[in-house]
Amino acid sequence: MNATMRRAVLGDEGALAELNAFVHEFHVTNKPSFFRPASRDEVAAWFRGLLEDPAVRIVIAEEGLTPVGYASVFLHARPENPFCHARRWFEIDQIGVRPDRQRRGIGRALVRHVLEAAQGEGICEVELTSWCFNSGAQEAFSRLGFAPKAVRFGRELAREEE
Repeated sequence: MNATMRRAVLGDEGALAELNAFVHEFHVTNKPSFFRPASRDEVAAWFRGLLEDPAVRIVIAEEGLTPVGYASVFLHARPENPFCHARRWFEIDQIGVRPDRQRRGIGRALVRHVLEAAQGEGICEVELTSWCFNSGAQEAFSRLGFAPKAVRFGRELAREEE
């Protein structure tokens, strides 16, 4: 793998929208009742908002000057309550590698970069979520040391006609 990692900055939103396109299309195809098609401009604007948020870190993997992957990470903090201890954690919200660059260690390098950043900020937990239909991602996350810690159930009900 010859990719380098860098933190995304304002101005990278177009590249992030392009990197996100195939990931989002996969989700739209597999769960159209939840995910909707989005234009490149909508996605770029959404990434711009994330880049302006101090609780978000986005990492871009590049080969030379060409973006080939990314990971968006949210910093969460929850105060102590009667049931749980206070905690801070990173959530990898999205991760994607261009299809023609997959299986070359770029995704692994992105996750490693996030884990190192978490440790550097004194954060001891990194979480992520995967839709049940994405078994390939689940296998990859397992190989990277992630393990299920909760199971979220859902049930869709018929909509009433208006």
